[in-house]
Amino acid sequence: MANNGNLTPWVAGQSGNLNGRPVGSRTAYSRGFFSDLADVWAKHGKETMIKTAQDNPAVFFATCARLIGPEVKLTIEQSLPGNLSMEDWQVMREIVEAVRQALPDAADRRPGAVLEHMPHRPSSNQFQA
Repeated sequence: MANNGNLTPWVAGQSGNLNGRPVGSRTAYSRGFFSDLADVWAKHGKETMIKTAQDNPAVFFATCARLIGPEVKLTIEQSLPGNLSMEDWQVMREIVEAVRQALPDAADRRPGAVLEHMPHRPSSNQFQA
């Protein structure tokens, strides 16, 4: 590799292109862009969101995902009341529905009163002689 002895590092804060973009031009562009974006949003924002969500939900949700910053973390955990399994939860729902059908006024009774209408199971000590 050739030795280029005439090369010197850039001074801190100095650009390699002294005739480059004028100071503040990027900021002016950004301000103009965001101003135009705000105008379009004010005129069409919500209607466009609704149309996109209905016609192309994949684009809608991808856009939403990109707008959520990396500092936001989302954890979705599904848990059923009482930490029941899905099967046990379904059994409980069936029991509640059966009680509602058998006793239409069950919601107006004190908790546990509906159990008075359940068939009694023999206790284990009834079988002892």
